Amino acid sequence: MRSPLPRSVFGQLALVIALVLAGAGVLALLLGRELATRPAADQLLRAMQGFAEVVEALDQHQPHARTVAQLRAAGLEVRSTPPADARPRFAPLLRELREQAVGTLGDGRELRMDAGRGLRVIWLKPATREPLWVSFAYDRPGTGMRRFSVLMLVGCVVLVWLAAAYFARRLVQPLRQLAAAAPAIVRGDAPPPVHARGPREVADLAQALGDASRDVRAAAEERALLLAGISHDLRTPLTRLQFALEMVPDTDPELTRSMHRDIAEMDAILGQFIAFARDGRDEGSETVDLAAICRHAVAAASKAWRVDLPEHALLPGKPMALLRAVENLLVNAERHGALPLSLQLWAEGPAWVVEVADGGPGLSAEAAERARQPFVHDQAGGGSGLGLPIVDRVARQHGGELRLLPNTPHGLRAQLVLRAG
Repeated sequence: MRSPLPRSVFGQLALVIALVLAGAGVLALLLGRELATRPAADQLLRAMQGFAEVVEALDQHQPHARTVAQLRAAGLEVRSTPPADARPRFAPLLRELREQAVGTLGDGRELRMDAGRGLRVIWLKPATREPLWVSFAYDRPGTGMRRFSVLMLVGCVVLVWLAAAYFARRLVQPLRQLAAAAPAIVRGDAPPPVHARGPREVADLAQALGDASRDVRAAAEERALLLAGISHDLRTPLTRLQFALEMVPDTDPELTRSMHRDIAEMDAILGQFIAFARDGRDEGSETVDLAAICRHAVAAASKAWRVDLPEHALLPGKPMALLRAVENLLVNAERHGALPLSLQLWAEGPAWVVEVADGGPGLSAEAAERARQPFVHDQAGGGSGLGLPIVDRVARQHGGELRLLPNTPHGLRAQLVLRAG
């Protein structure tokens, strides 16, 4: 089940600030009622209660008409019929008066509310011999004051959101930089520098990733040095063995050819080990002609190839690594595939695609995935199991990928995709 919370840091920070603002608004309303509205309503009710007692005392000691005349002479509006009882929506003081009036005014007294045009009117009914309603009116807040309050509230909200956006960006930007650099960090490259104003925790994370990256790089260099050293040292006795084989007289020619093939295959495997250890990271990039590289690779092939290449295919890349990748694809097709063999090169949007196709048994989806892993190979076909992993790594170094697709009606299509920019 998907979480209703936003997944981005900015979204979560904005949600927290919105909840804080909403909670602050509710708290302000509650505090306003407790500290301002309720005491004001209580004080007003006590004044009305005292006024009602005076009116009731006058009404008891003189005719009712004289009491009415005195109230009108004092500038108060008086009526004998009950007024309309309105319930204003946005009048906290009137609502509080209504709630407290029930238990404060006493028997025979009543309070009604009315919201006239620009005025709020409170009608008080004292406990007189005849019905008598006295009005108390006060001005409602003007539209200018309300507009100012609304603009102040909106301005505060906008300022808070801008502050949230600023601090969220300070937090998110270095995290995005680290996320973008994560693949390179895993390969052993140094993480990007974090801005000095960035959060301390993000700087600590970058420092920890940098330390881990250096450790990974050091371990990889040690393994590469060990692998390259062993492979290089083994080539020396192989060369002596090959030379000694030529010097041995009266040797079966077929046995000699078989031993030469074994020595050549061992030498090729050692070459793949060295190529895998030297991952091409230290080779400089330059503008290369991929079509010329393909022609050079197919010229050294041992079988007949059908070639379809453009005149030129320029892209920035590492020439030796690209040549090694194309040669590995050709050797893999010759070793594990069958005729017909074809080499094609074409543009696919901003990328160039080198396709090597054969008519062999092909690979299943599971086997194609395993073939990308180092030292996983077909025991019957020989090889070191490093050919396709080297091609896959060269493709990723050039912002591309290695695709292993079925070839209709049978066979394998290995596509080396290289980004032109």
